[in-house]
Amino acid sequence: MEQFTIPLTAFDVTLLPNDVRDPASPHFREAVADFFRGQIRELGANGVVTVTSDHISVGWLTPSFDPVAAGIAILQRGQLREGAQLLEVTRSRLPDSPDLLFNLGVARSELGELDRAIDILTHLLELQPDHVHGLVALGVALGRSKRLAEALEPLSKAVEVAPGDPWAQRNLGGILYRLDRTTEARPHLDTAVQLAPKDAQAWLLLGEICSVLGDFDAARGALTRARTLDPHGSTRDRADAILNRLANAELGYTGQGVSSETLAAMKWAVRKLQSLSPQAASELTLKAALIGQHGLRLTDLDQVHRLDGIAKSLTALEVACLIHAGVRQVSKDAETGFPLEGAYQMAASRLESE
Repeated sequence: MEQFTIPLTAFDVTLLPNDVRDPASPHFREAVADFFRGQIRELGANGVVTVTSDHISVGWLTPSFDPVAAGIAILQRGQLREGAQLLEVTRSRLPDSPDLLFNLGVARSELGELDRAIDILTHLLELQPDHVHGLVALGVALGRSKRLAEALEPLSKAVEVAPGDPWAQRNLGGILYRLDRTTEARPHLDTAVQLAPKDAQAWLLLGEICSVLGDFDAARGALTRARTLDPHGSTRDRADAILNRLANAELGYTGQGVSSETLAAMKWAVRKLQSLSPQAASELTLKAALIGQHGLRLTDLDQVHRLDGIAKSLTALEVACLIHAGVRQVSKDAETGFPLEGAYQMAASRLESE
């Protein structure tokens, strides 16, 4: 029987029910043993667990059982604390296993235990200095610890060792961007999306970098790709926020003045409101404002809005123009938060001369 032993103090008590987490509890040691017994049963193995006042000992009775592979399998199911705990036990007998160290280090980093992650991954790289994903994982952990300058060294080495690794390229670009070295960051993100065209995070970061550099067409393309790849997650929300910021910045004006698209939408809104009675115009403005209070995705061409009394579907830009024009017709000093005053003034002036 192969046996692994760790100090009892190394056990993660958050894995236990609340009522037995206190080491002084009479049921604490049995709860710890039950945790490992449950893990052993779940993995289809046989074993013996002993918990003393100082140590936990886990012995595997199944000859073919691989505790490192078992711990990694638990991590891959999303059970980070459980998998990390099994790997910690196994580490007592296999302190230099690269697979164990890498996966344990990544798990600790994902759990926010950054100092532990950095120590584990540093040990891995002492054993295998060119472990590409170990280099990247260390850079990520250092970045999460806000040790950005230190993160550059392992990430740069990872790209040097494996320039075709998209994870290395993406994370080096991300650290350079956080260090305000945006121009240097972009080529790494361009490479990352070429190597991994379905990586929504890489497209998102590329779009953000392009928006900062003023390459708005590239930014819109990358951000649109990111939100398509992750249509229901946080990536889409972040992409939408940046796209809306770009749209708001460009909504009212281009280099030549009011954009033709914005002017056309505003002329339609002003004309529509002028065709109604004051009360009906106020009611339509209020309906548009109720849509606007939930947020208008000005760049979402697939999103349309319907308002009672208007037969056609409306874009977010047309709804914004209705709100702005309706409010301005009631009060010349009112503000709507949309950068549409120039478009409103131009539309009103042109309609008067038509």
